Amino acid sequence: MNPSISLFRSLLREAKKVDNYNFRSYAIRRVKLGFQVNRNLAGNEADLALREGQENLDILRRQVVLGSLYPSARSVMENSA
Repeated sequence: MNPSISLFRSLLREAKKVDNYNFRSYAIRRVKLGFQVNRNLAGNEADLALREGQENLDILRRQVVLGSLYPSARSVMENSA
C-alpha cells in the first residue's frame, strides 16, 4: 500500500478516537485538508510532508492517550447523533 494512503488512514483512525467532540471534528477536518493541500507534491517535498504527517500522527496518538486520562462530558452534538 502507498505510504501516504497508509498514513492518511492511520491519522483518520486516531482522530476518530479523540474523546472531545470539538477536538475530534477539528482533527478529522485537518487531516483531510492537509492531504488535499499536499495532493500534488512530489520528490523531496512529498518525503518532507510524509515525515511531518508521521510526526502529527505521533502527536495525535499522545493526545488520544491524554484525552482518555481526563475524559470530558459528552457534547450536545454527540447526544443527538
